[in-house]
Amino acid sequence: MSSELVELLAHLTPSNKLWQQAKSLFVRNRVAPEAKIFASYLYAQGSSLRRLKELLHDLGVRVSHVGIWKWIQNLGRNLREKLFRRKRWRCLVVDETKIRTKRRWIFVFAAVDPENREIVNLLVTEHRETIDALGFLKRCLNYCNGKPVIVTDGGPWYYWPTRRLGLKHVVMCGGERNYIERWFETFKDRLRAFDCYFPTHGLESIKNFSAVFCFWYNKCRHHMSMKRPPSGGEGRFKTWLEVSS
Repeated sequence: MSSELVELLAHLTPSNKLWQQAKSLFVRNRVAPEAKIFASYLYAQGSSLRRLKELLHDLGVRVSHVGIWKWIQNLGRNLREKLFRRKRWRCLVVDETKIRTKRRWIFVFAAVDPENREIVNLLVTEHRETIDALGFLKRCLNYCNGKPVIVTDGGPWYYWPTRRLGLKHVVMCGGERNYIERWFETFKDRLRAFDCYFPTHGLESIKNFSAVFCFWYNKCRHHMSMKRPPSGGEGRFKTWLEVSS
C-alpha cells in the first residue's frame, strides 16, 4: 500500500482501534485491510468495480475488479445478521420493486420508518406472492417492539398477511409512501452503475450487496432534509468502520 493511501486513511480516521476492529472482517489480508474498507465505502457510494480497481492501482494497490467484488461479498455476509436494529416503530411504510438481473427479474421488499427515513428491513426474493409478503412482515416484526401500523400502496399480496399478523393496514397514495419510493429511487440509482442489470443471478450475491448498501444508507449517508444519517450519529467514513463491530 502506497504512502499516499496510508496518509489519506490516517487523515480520515486517526483512531488505530477502529482500524484494528475493521481488520477482523477479512480472513486473508494479502491486500491491506485498510484498502479493502476504503474501497468498499467508495463502492457503496456508487463507484464501479473497474473504476475502483484503477483508483487503487494509482494508490499502489494491485487488485482485480473480481477481487474487489469478493471483498464486498465478504462484507455483506458479515453485515446481514446485524444490519437492522430492534426498536419501537410507530409506523412502517412497506413496498416492493422489481430488479433485472443477468438472467431473470427478482423482487426487493423494503420497509422504511417515515419519521427517520431508516430502512427497517429488506428482503430479496424470486417472487411477489402473498407468502413472500407474509414472510417479510414477520421479519419486520422481529425488529419491532409492539405492532406498527403498516402503510402500503394497496398491493393485494399485503391484505391477508396483515390480517393474519393482526396489524393495522393503511392503504395510501403519496404522503408517507413517498419515503419508500424515494428510497427505491436511491437504490436503483446505485444499480445503474451496473449498466442495464444486476451482474449476477445469484440471490446470495444480491443479498450481500443489498446489506452493504443498506448499512451505508442507514448509518453513513446524510439525508438532505435531516442533515444526518437516518440512524443518527456522525455518519460518513468514520461510521463506516462500524461494519466490524
